[in-house]
Amino acid sequence: MNKRTANLLCILIGIIWGGGFIATDAALDTFTPLQMLLVRFGGAALLAWIPVWLHKDRITKEALKTGTVSGIFLYAAFALQTFGITMTDPGMNAFLTSVNVVIVPFLAWAVWKQKPDGIVLLAALVCTLGIAFLSFSSGTFAFGWGDILSLGCSFFFAAQIVSLGRSESISIWILNAVQLSVAALLAIPFGLPGQWPTAFSSSAVVSILYTIFLSTFLCYLLQTTAQKYTSCAAASILMGTESLWANVFSFLILHNVPSPAMITGGLLIFAAILLVEGRPWIEEKILPVLRRKSA
Repeated sequence: MNKRTANLLCILIGIIWGGGFIATDAALDTFTPLQMLLVRFGGAALLAWIPVWLHKDRITKEALKTGTVSGIFLYAAFALQTFGITMTDPGMNAFLTSVNVVIVPFLAWAVWKQKPDGIVLLAALVCTLGIAFLSFSSGTFAFGWGDILSLGCSFFFAAQIVSLGRSESISIWILNAVQLSVAALLAIPFGLPGQWPTAFSSSAVVSILYTIFLSTFLCYLLQTTAQKYTSCAAASILMGTESLWANVFSFLILHNVPSPAMITGGLLIFAAILLVEGRPWIEEKILPVLRRKSA
């Protein structure tokens, strides 16, 4: 696999997660948020061990260590997001969660010495600005304890991405199974207590299956695969397009008419994709011209 294919996988993850916003919203009509985390990670973890058994891959100490760290960060991010969204505006929560796009390049630099270049930083800032337009299209803005939790969630999402930055030699099957299993185990004490639903609507079942199979099992398998061939920063930017795709699906499925702010945000996120994907062409054609003009 080359870097271009890995980047396309990251865009695919963003598309699937974008659809996952609608699926999760429907599932939350049946489950509490903490129950939903247990269901999604527990179901996805069980699925993730099937290919491990079929491939008969050997579980190494490195895989256990990396998967455990990644799984802890993953559950911490989702838990803080779950608590944060109950205490703040959904748009603010979505924006602060997506700030990981800016955090990742600097965190990867600090941990793995992957120094971000100007194009990547520009793409991260453009993507974040686009997410801001999408998140605050309703015109609301505030900052409180829920927003602090959402910002903490963003850091843990960034840490989860960076934790996979040196996983080239680890089996993707084992790494995915371990990280999802750790997240599922951490979800048990918080999600298991309480009254569970005894009846499920057909929409809830479809939403749960989408969340388990696609948004969790498949997407994190694709992420562990893609990050073997692309940088942490590029992966975070391209996966961060989920807010764009969520609005696209909201328009196509729920017929929500996008506002001018939403359209502006979508165009900015698309521009960030072009910056990441067109980076070789920019470095070869545009930057030399700019250097000559500034000389």
